[in-house]
Amino acid sequence: MLKKHNNILILFSFVLFLIIYPYTKEINIFRAKDITWDILNQTKKYKKIDIKDFKLFQSYDFSKEVLEMDGKKIAIKGFIKKENHGKHTDIILTETVTDVCFMCNHDEHYNMILLKPASKQSELFNIKDDAYIKVEGVFSINKEKNNNSVYQLNNAKLKELINGN
Repeated sequence: MLKKHNNILILFSFVLFLIIYPYTKEINIFRAKDITWDILNQTKKYKKIDIKDFKLFQSYDFSKEVLEMDGKKIAIKGFIKKENHGKHTDIILTETVTDVCFMCNHDEHYNMILLKPASKQSELFNIKDDAYIKVEGVFSINKEKNNNSVYQLNNAKLKELINGN
């Protein structure tokens, strides 16, 4: 009788282990964390004046969530926009379609992520403007401010072409 109770106890313990074990591991170790534009929209933007040069410049107050993403692999959906600069083309991901408002300055009204593909042969260069896509890469805050983007996605790869050609 005691042996029968021990077997039931062992079986119960094993079943309980199988139920609890999956929840003891961090799930997104091997995959990118999906983020939304709401997280990026928490960044406060304001103008500062440089007294020495009498110039206005853009300054940012990043939220804790944005600062924690710096250097982490993420995935995000958005609209693609390409800007040609002579021989160089910037690929930008935006929250909204930028061509719908001809009077809007998208630098002021839209959050943008500069996509930096791993190679010049990336399929991101072949996607038409305003296509809705999902990309994955390593998120970084642009501390150099040598272009208009506040955020960058390094080693950007197309994960899904949701809407577009």
